[in-house]
Amino acid sequence: MNVLLQKEEEKKITTQRELVEYLLAGSNDVDEMSEENRREMEARIMAKLKSGKKLSQKELDYLRRTNPILYAEAMRVQRMAEALEEQLKHAKSKEEVNQIFTAALSGISKNDPDREYLIASFNRISEEFRKSKAYNELPTTIEEAKKKKKQTDQDPGLFKEDDEDYDQDLKNWSPLQEMFEQMPSFSVSA
Repeated sequence: MNVLLQKEEEKKITTQRELVEYLLAGSNDVDEMSEENRREMEARIMAKLKSGKKLSQKELDYLRRTNPILYAEAMRVQRMAEALEEQLKHAKSKEEVNQIFTAALSGISKNDPDREYLIASFNRISEEFRKSKAYNELPTTIEEAKKKKKQTDQDPGLFKEDDEDYDQDLKNWSPLQEMFEQMPSFSVSA
């Protein structure tokens, strides 16, 4: 195993032991930080969480080592934000985007300890998405999206007939039926 590391000087790690030593030395960076640097790092992380920004891997690693509870909260917020982003990417209209965003906000409990971070994160995602080209290309209403889809469905393209036959086969398909068809058959005469 050859791993080249870019720090002050280039160091080549060739054995697992050297890799373990390097990783352990990296984890001691937090211990070597001054109290003032720790406070600055924590303040920067808290400011990012409160503004809804995504934490860097270095910041997540710092939290994981120093504050596992806040790390878990940050990871939860990040996962929920990623889920919202994914839902927005699949929205068919601007109206649906509004519904997704409203549902996400209303899904946050008033007693949720991460409520402030979630709302900030969701607002940031919504704002960024609404500025994107994908949002601007969406039809305004769900009805417009359905009309647009019908227009594209009316032009079946090259493989439409094959797709219909394939769909029919899947509706009648059963794994047991397939297994029985592949089994050898025996005929016994009396």
